[in-house]
Amino acid sequence: MSTALFLNQDGVNLLGKNQDVPYDGAYMFSNKRDRYKTALIMPPDRPMKWISKYNSVTLSQVGKEMPNGGMNEVGLVVEQTTLWQSSYPNKDGNPVIGELQWIQLMLDTCATVEEVKETAESLRIVNPFSRLHYMICDRTGACAIFEYLNGELAIYSGTTLPVQVMVNTPYLETMKRLNESNKEWSVVLSDYDLDSIKRFDRVIEYLDNAVAEVDCLYDILRSIQRADTAFSIIYDINALEIYFSSNRFPYRKKLRFQDIDFVRDSEIAVNIQQDKEVCFDLYSAYLNQKLVEAFFRNPNLTAAFGSTISDKMITFMANFPDSFRSQ
Repeated sequence: MSTALFLNQDGVNLLGKNQDVPYDGAYMFSNKRDRYKTALIMPPDRPMKWISKYNSVTLSQVGKEMPNGGMNEVGLVVEQTTLWQSSYPNKDGNPVIGELQWIQLMLDTCATVEEVKETAESLRIVNPFSRLHYMICDRTGACAIFEYLNGELAIYSGTTLPVQVMVNTPYLETMKRLNESNKEWSVVLSDYDLDSIKRFDRVIEYLDNAVAEVDCLYDILRSIQRADTAFSIIYDINALEIYFSSNRFPYRKKLRFQDIDFVRDSEIAVNIQQDKEVCFDLYSAYLNQKLVEAFFRNPNLTAAFGSTISDKMITFMANFPDSFRSQ
């Protein structure tokens, strides 16, 4: 579960999201430009390789370089919500990448929604641990939803994205439900699908009177919180600021790009479950290992995803970011 929405008004661009998941560990990480990177993909597939062009800040529950979402220094934001109906393209000769590292790639290399479209067409997602769709917005006010359905990439933007809201239902299906006056379909939906549609409908009710202000967007996010909402996050794209609050510490905090020294050798990490103002820690493989272990050894998550990974793989994932060298 999760909900993402975009507000764009008078040159102000805000993307907000509730992360609904029965696990609340998460860190923000700084990520530097001019790093040679490769996708974490096993043979015989050909991994995507790239050089990061932009600094970014990402938020992850899984580990550094495997973000849930984030924003880069030129104001591109990428977020995701679960979409179990996702079905990715078959082998086609393109290089491959995982569903979370896809987010990091776009933040590393793209400045606009149009650039993300071009990049997405040149690669393929394989071996997904989860199945996702993506909301991508930039500082020009452009916004798009990317979905992989029936082995094809579908992109909704402009006139095909009349409502800039994403839940856990394919976008066209949410719009179909919204436009139907007869709501008898609700009795045949599963609890999961019904919850998704209800959150979508509730956001729509607020949008008529919504303004592109952080307070307004927070009010909308609070109105659709669930018992398992782990955190809420808002990206102020033009100001390059990130607001966040968590289930344990619900008052709002703000992280500003201008407060991060992207030049220093060490990258930074911010635990979102902290009761103080934003506190920067130095990133380390040890810190990353604790985050990766906590996620993949959480019994609720292993039951939900129906799979586990080995201790050896956890250690490999924790140290994976240290394999990237500077240009």
